[in-house]
Amino acid sequence: MQVTLPFVLPAAWFGSLMSLLRLDNLLAAYALSPVMVAGTLVFGYCVRLAAKKAAAASRRTVPRLVYGSAGLCLLALTVVLAALSYAYSHASGNAAVSVTLGFLALYCAIAGVLCLGRALTWGPKRLAFWVFLPRWLLDSQRSGTHT
Repeated sequence: MQVTLPFVLPAAWFGSLMSLLRLDNLLAAYALSPVMVAGTLVFGYCVRLAAKKAAAASRRTVPRLVYGSAGLCLLALTVVLAALSYAYSHASGNAAVSVTLGFLALYCAIAGVLCLGRALTWGPKRLAFWVFLPRWLLDSQRSGTHT
């Protein structure tokens, strides 16, 4: 999950924009497809490095209330972005903006579920809601070798 998540999420968005471009201008889409693949790989790699660095540097615990409120705000933002995406696609006909808003709604939904999971679960089940484990969470877990 640590390897695929930073690459799969941007690749889906770039791929949908390329499919829209393919409908309008086929030659431009084929010419830009290698740039899109390279851009996705570079963007995903930079996101992965930044997330690992931030997770390794975090030393203080974050209260569950912060994660819970962030999760609720992100899920509310998901509803707003999904409604905007639907309304924009029907009002203007510009599919690129509608797809972008739709993918932002998807990303907010994923982040909201992860934040709510971090706030509402205890014990080893909480580890399932992290992509990159922060140092403070690793230090607070009991080691399986010490009994």
